[in-house]
Amino acid sequence: MRYKLEQVSFGDPANQAIFLLPGWAMPKECFYELAHKLSQQYYVVLVNLPGISTDVELIKGAKTGPNYDIDALTEQLILAAPKDAWWLGWSLGGMIASYVAAHRASCVKGLITIASNPSFVRSEGWQWGMSLGDFEAFEDLIKHDPVVGLKRFIALQSKGSRAATEVRKQLSHWVEPDACLPLALEAGLHLLKNLDVRRELEILDMPSLHLLGEKDVLVDSNWPKAIINNCVPIEYKVFENCAHQPFIEDLDQLYPHIENFLNAQ
Repeated sequence: MRYKLEQVSFGDPANQAIFLLPGWAMPKECFYELAHKLSQQYYVVLVNLPGISTDVELIKGAKTGPNYDIDALTEQLILAAPKDAWWLGWSLGGMIASYVAAHRASCVKGLITIASNPSFVRSEGWQWGMSLGDFEAFEDLIKHDPVVGLKRFIALQSKGSRAATEVRKQLSHWVEPDACLPLALEAGLHLLKNLDVRRELEILDMPSLHLLGEKDVLVDSNWPKAIINNCVPIEYKVFENCAHQPFIEDLDQLYPHIENFLNAQ
């Protein structure tokens, strides 16, 4: 039996659908302000990644473990998503959405990513990721002390933001360590370390928009320049004063770019 995904929807189901995927360890509640704004024109469905919640009792009562194999996760998310939806993913959610868009194109109308890197970890020929040593040190911290690890991650996400203290408070309010299955945290990091969707973006045959924060210390905002010549036309925008969550830091600046992109298709 599959781990049941938590989801919630906003707006009129008769409207064009948008499917929102959060990042590693981040619950769907992080997206609520963006979702409510989108729901004025669109039907918006938000889902939690497996094993991540704000509901401690729900997590304690889970009968099955989460599966972060990318192909199994793809199938599970497709079942949760509205038909013919735009997929919008933040960070790891954007990487997953990119994979699904390339491999199951008939299920995805178009792609939007926010603060997402095609390959999160630096490698030969890819200088725009986190060093493997730093990533594995964080993996070890999550394995041995997830509470401290999540606090560290929230600090990194908010670093560079003009409103770092406020962003950190908001993220801390949403992230409940006891509502995150340890297996989900570890398996999610394993996927984040190993998933590489550069090739997927190069073969993508649908509209895509990538929104990035210049002050983001987790995702280098220069990565689109490295692959744009190998891709069908992609659009990207870098927000000068934002870090890893521009939809929280400056929604008024970010939202028109999403709206204009969708209306142009």
